[in-house]
Amino acid sequence: MKLTQNIIDLSPAYDLAERAALALCRSLNLQLSEKDDLRQDLLVDLLSRLSAYDPERGSFGAFAQVCIRHAGSRIAKKVKRERAGRHPANLDDIIPGTEGLTLAETIPQDGGYAAWCGQPVNAIASLERRLDLDRAGAAIDPEDYPLCAALSQNTPHECGEQKLMPRMRIYRRIREMRLRLLAAGITSPA
Repeated sequence: MKLTQNIIDLSPAYDLAERAALALCRSLNLQLSEKDDLRQDLLVDLLSRLSAYDPERGSFGAFAQVCIRHAGSRIAKKVKRERAGRHPANLDDIIPGTEGLTLAETIPQDGGYAAWCGQPVNAIASLERRLDLDRAGAAIDPEDYPLCAALSQNTPHECGEQKLMPRMRIYRRIREMRLRLLAAGITSPA
C-alpha cells in the first residue's frame, strides 16, 4: 500500500498513545514528567509500522491499538531490565545474620556515594583516584585553573565567544595541559 494514495486520520492514535503512556507511568512507577517522552516513543513506533497497515484487514484504530500495546510492552520490559541491573539497596533494610543492624549503620561515612547506593567500595581504587587527582592538580599550571573551571561548564568554542581569551589560545592551552597530564602519567580516558 502506498501512503501517498490513502490519507489516514491519525487522531485516534494520539489518544491511545496518551492513555498508554499514562498507564506505563503508573505501572512502572515512573514520574509523570516521563509521560510525554513515552507517548512520543509510542507514536514514533506506530509511525515506523504505518507501512504495514492494510485498511482491508481492519480499522486504523485497531491497528494503532495493537502497535501501541506491543510497543508499550517492549518499553516496560526494557525499563524492568534496566532496573534489575542496578541492584538497588534500601538503607533501612536489616542485614541478615545481624541483630537488627541496618545497611545504613554498616556503611562508613567516608564510603562515598557508591557505598550509599549499596555498591561495593574498593578502597584501593579510591586511593588510586585520589592520587591521580593530586598528580593532575600538580601537573596543571595555576594560571590555567580559571580556564579549567570555564571548560567544566562550556565548550572551548563557547569560552572563546565569552571572550575569556582568544579561541586559538584556548586550544593551545588545552593541548599544553594534555601534554603535561600525559607527562605526569595520566592518559586520556578514550
